[in-house]
Amino acid sequence: MSVVWTCLIVDLTESGLAETFDAQAAAHDFGMPATCVAVAADAQARLNAGDILVQIVLSQTFSPDVQTLLKTFQSNVGCIAEFQALVCDEPDPVFMAGAFEFGIEQFVGTPNWLAEAAAVARNAIALVSDPTSAEARTVTLSRSIRSADQAAIQSAEKQLGDLAEYDYRAAFAKGKACEATGDYARAAEAYGTAKTMNKMFRPSATCLGETLLVAGRYDEALDVFKQLEKTNPYDVERKANIASVYVEKGDFAMAERYVAAAAKLSPGNSRVLEAQAQVLLCTGKVGDAFKLMDSMSEVGPFFAAKLNELGIQLSQAGKGKSALALYQKAHKIVRPELRYKISLNAALACRRLRAWDMALKFIARCEKEYGRSFPKLEKIRQAIVHSKAEAAKNPKPATGIDEAS
Repeated sequence: MSVVWTCLIVDLTESGLAETFDAQAAAHDFGMPATCVAVAADAQARLNAGDILVQIVLSQTFSPDVQTLLKTFQSNVGCIAEFQALVCDEPDPVFMAGAFEFGIEQFVGTPNWLAEAAAVARNAIALVSDPTSAEARTVTLSRSIRSADQAAIQSAEKQLGDLAEYDYRAAFAKGKACEATGDYARAAEAYGTAKTMNKMFRPSATCLGETLLVAGRYDEALDVFKQLEKTNPYDVERKANIASVYVEKGDFAMAERYVAAAAKLSPGNSRVLEAQAQVLLCTGKVGDAFKLMDSMSEVGPFFAAKLNELGIQLSQAGKGKSALALYQKAHKIVRPELRYKISLNAALACRRLRAWDMALKFIARCEKEYGRSFPKLEKIRQAIVHSKAEAAKNPKPATGIDEAS
């Protein structure tokens, strides 16, 4: 069933626009339904519903709410500048710098903003109406990632074809697909290609740095982040990423310095909480890190990898129950496309505990989250079934299978 696309107007100026929007919008042709909300949380819920194609945000400052909405749009629709606009009469340098971090190119003044917003919406619907366009394929890929269906993600990546060789947006989308399937080497290559094609498109450099961080290439990641930091020292998530690099390099003094700087900019930012929890985990304060995780949502691939890594260490050290507690907490906060790894490792932790039935339940959940079975999953399933049968006849310790980091 085809999607009925919607243009989302988010009024963060407390002007009361939401009450009068329908009447004002009636004089303009958006080419699609248009709706207006005045609360960032409501806007985020609409974005996550999957029918939003265009987002127009009215705000006079680059607030945490604006950042969250731009980030949520990027996750659900894609990093497509043509499908977004910010309405602000005189954006200050901090606002402009923050917007550029998300590839935003369109600032609109208030006098004629409705007409310009309608033009953005009409252009967007025309672009996605062509299934061969870079925009349409990017949206399809973004939706597949949000569905967490690994087969759909791989199929959507293939549909990009050679677009990723000459369109920076398609190359960026390819990086997102590779990241979602756990292929960080190819993701870094794709982000690097996008960065080369358009040096002004900052999301590609940011994602390149984050991918290098996940891959353990810490010095390279630090170089990327510090280059970006020179031209915009106000980005909270970049400071948190730099803190994460220093934690991995064992320089906790520098890590704390950047965590504090990030927290000063936006104390409740999820990426800041991740960096703070990473410091706690790496300094042995696991309980405190667990408490902090209660405030997180949809953590990125790096922190998800750290949680998997810690769970594996606990499981292999004979602390299976602690590993399971960690996996259960992690499953609630990692992004949908990353949950199958948590379930897979939980199954292996249960196998070490000789909890066969529970292990098989986690295997079933992993298969559902992945979208289908895959060779490693089947190998583990068969090993669990065999171990369960053997235990019934002659109990003995289960052999280990490496977890998925």
